[in-house]
Amino acid sequence: MIATSSLSMAFGKKVLFENVSLKFTPGNCYGLIGANGTGKSTFLKILTGELEQTTGQVFLEPGKRMGWLKQDISGSDDVRVLDLVMMGHPVIWKLQAEMAALTAKADFTDADGARLGELQEKFQELDGYSQESNAAEVLTDLGVPPEVHDKNLGDIDSALKVRVLLTQALFSKPDVLLLDEPTNNLDIPAMVWLEKFLADYEGVIVVVSHDRHFLNRVCNLTCDVDYKTIRIFNGSYDVYQAQEQLARAQRSKEVGRIERQVEKLKLFVERFKSNAARSKQATSREKQIAQLSGQKVVPSSRVAPRLFFKLPKPSGQDVIKVENISFAHAGAPNLISKFSTRIDRGDRLGIVGRNGIGKTTLIRLLLGELEPSAGKLTWGLTTSRAYFPQEGSGLFTNKDLSIVDWIKQYTDNQDINNMRSMLGRMLFSGDDVKKQVGVLSGGEKVRCLLSMVMLQEANVLVLDEPTSHLDMESIEALQEALEEYQGTLIFVSHDREFIDAIGNRTIVMEDGDDGMPKLTDWKGNYREFRLARELE
Repeated sequence: MIATSSLSMAFGKKVLFENVSLKFTPGNCYGLIGANGTGKSTFLKILTGELEQTTGQVFLEPGKRMGWLKQDISGSDDVRVLDLVMMGHPVIWKLQAEMAALTAKADFTDADGARLGELQEKFQELDGYSQESNAAEVLTDLGVPPEVHDKNLGDIDSALKVRVLLTQALFSKPDVLLLDEPTNNLDIPAMVWLEKFLADYEGVIVVVSHDRHFLNRVCNLTCDVDYKTIRIFNGSYDVYQAQEQLARAQRSKEVGRIERQVEKLKLFVERFKSNAARSKQATSREKQIAQLSGQKVVPSSRVAPRLFFKLPKPSGQDVIKVENISFAHAGAPNLISKFSTRIDRGDRLGIVGRNGIGKTTLIRLLLGELEPSAGKLTWGLTTSRAYFPQEGSGLFTNKDLSIVDWIKQYTDNQDINNMRSMLGRMLFSGDDVKKQVGVLSGGEKVRCLLSMVMLQEANVLVLDEPTSHLDMESIEALQEALEEYQGTLIFVSHDREFIDAIGNRTIVMEDGDDGMPKLTDWKGNYREFRLARELE
């Protein structure tokens, strides 16, 4: 249905991929994965025609429609939400616009009437009269409430904007569906709905995501953007990962074999190059060295940070005691009402729930950044805390600071070598530590914040959405480090793979019957909760 032939893309001297020939067929969902900056979004832009490739061609079967969710959500702020969604079916939208223009004419003629009849017949054949209700239904399923549907896109928050644009890509069921990070700003109920929707999809799906659980649920093929090419693997992300780990080990063995052979040949040349009787053999060996040295293996674009959360001294058994706390923002009803719990040493507590329900508010209450309107919260005397905030931009207000000067503010250990070593583990090596924080990407800022948390060496870690802006290699490295951490952990995340791997307790925040959040203190990990509630 859609294919590429000898496709290459470069920006100046930087080659993203070259000579890529792929075919995407209906009924398959392709997970497009790779490190940040390798060209995943660029590849989608080339498929849509928004960006022109350096060489090669893209073929889309004639008459087939394409739907696309971009990462960039700018523009269309003055368009009504429902209208924007319906624009996702251009044929119907064009028919509707022409029908509206005809009926609005003051000098309506018989020819106009005949044309209107043709348009109405075509509109009905395409089920055009159901489009608005269909769009409203999908919007609601994705967590965009009905009261927002008649607003302009610019009048709603950015998290809802992403859902509106996702609805636009989905609702008309195009033949080819391209989704660039569709789970961004989706809470878990919306992700589950999207997974079920895509499972029954009959067209071609190509999806970019760093959510491993999502990829495993929806993708039956994996496209890996690495080694300056794009390769298709049969199977989900986990299957791909197993295959690639084996292939990586084999590549490493091959590199080692070549290096050993070159060293052996060099020794021969050094020994006999001055020996007249064996000079021809030495010359022959030199040619072999040149040939083998030319067999360079293209390095992988994947580089993982090396995280380690040191535990200086364990806390006592009592970490936090929460007694009947309530909280409400000024002039608003209670967000949290008479909630009690106890967090003990070694607990690994995940806090989950939809966007905007109050997870960060609960975190800030636990940290003492917000005062409860009622109740009492007590921290153990032997606890020490390190906090990763969801919105960390407030820590980067001095944009002229270098990374190393920025990190100095958040550690008592002012040993520059210790700080450089930590930043090196987080992929800031050499002169990278001199970069000003004002020019850092979202992923680089997250790596700075994680460096800050590691340097603080606390026995209680409080992490609010730490996987945002990280690629898979960094997420997996963070997960492994937290699995090894021996202290107490309190964290918020929408990444189910991450939650399931590191959590042993869960506070689930849901909408109650009265419209206020209901908190369930589940004495088990989140996967057990989902299975008990039949959410998967």
